[in-house]
Amino acid sequence: MPAISLVLLLVCGAALPASRAPDDVRLIGKTKYLNNARAVVTHTIDDSTKHVPAAIEAMDKHGIKSTVFVSTEQEPAPEERFFTQLQVWRLWPRLQRAFENGHEIGAHARTHPCQRPDTVEYCSAAYTDGEVSGSRDDILRHTSQPYVWTWCYPCGHCANHELIRKRISAAGYIVARNYPDEANDGHIVPDLQTWATDFFNAAYTQVVQKRGGAATREIVDVGVLNAKFDEVYTNGGIYSFLAHPQWLDFGPDGFYERHLAHVGGRADVWYVPMGPLYAYRTLTEHTQVSPAPAPGGGHARFTVRTTLDTKIYNGSLTLAFDAPPGTTVTSSGRKLAERGDGPTDRWNEEYVRWDEGRLYVTVRPNTTLELQ
Repeated sequence: MPAISLVLLLVCGAALPASRAPDDVRLIGKTKYLNNARAVVTHTIDDSTKHVPAAIEAMDKHGIKSTVFVSTEQEPAPEERFFTQLQVWRLWPRLQRAFENGHEIGAHARTHPCQRPDTVEYCSAAYTDGEVSGSRDDILRHTSQPYVWTWCYPCGHCANHELIRKRISAAGYIVARNYPDEANDGHIVPDLQTWATDFFNAAYTQVVQKRGGAATREIVDVGVLNAKFDEVYTNGGIYSFLAHPQWLDFGPDGFYERHLAHVGGRADVWYVPMGPLYAYRTLTEHTQVSPAPAPGGGHARFTVRTTLDTKIYNGSLTLAFDAPPGTTVTSSGRKLAERGDGPTDRWNEEYVRWDEGRLYVTVRPNTTLELQ
């Protein structure tokens, strides 16, 4: 499926003025999505259950990248374990391999505090530093993931309280996913098809799972599930879908893997976990691209600079150029390789790609580009 050639530009919500440089090289601007993808797919799965490895295997089969939200209490007492909860220490080796393959590990608290009603008094007492920061630290201690970008509210509770959202932000998370109004089935199709306005109360497009928890309905009709993805894809949006692995049917004939097969493997889609996706949005808004004098002339030079902490915002962004055929690109003196066709499924690689005569340069910031 050919990638669209439309370039969507972002500079704090405004178009970046085109910049003219030597040798007929012209900077068009930053693309909306990495590698000028047409649309985005991001997946999240919740809970430290024995079904997590099977879900990861299914995603890997179809090239889907996810945020795996785990509750990190090492040895929960049997009477405190929910559903098919597994002692998380059994999951750490598989989670490490998942991170190495382009997934993200997200925090789901330590003990999965969950109570209805989620009053501000309950939430204030439940969301302790041990739950919020402790689960983050557990992930950093047990995996090589350099940062924990993403939080998930257990049972979707407490997300509506500003006090709690501030605690999540203060702990260093950059985005927090909700699970709205499960008791009234509000969680089934929130229908968010872009970035959330409030990063700390972020919804998603739809759930892909059987009825569970307090829900009274489910949508497991593959045609219905696929149609929602098709709608988002056609509109060039962000398809964000959620599942609890304990409420899935695995295998090629099950609704979950049939949906993954429909969504995955598209050359014009960016497959990315939730945290790096939201980091990309912030990075594009806070990175300045400027023409720079080229020693000796004869080639185009641009500085790419951000003031953000690159330990947190460690991904790449994509710049679009009009440039003569055969133009080569170096980043801080290192020649960037040309990328072939295929799905985009990483967030921090560097490369160039030509599409319909336009040059796309994907690079990490705080560098100098030279095009000649």
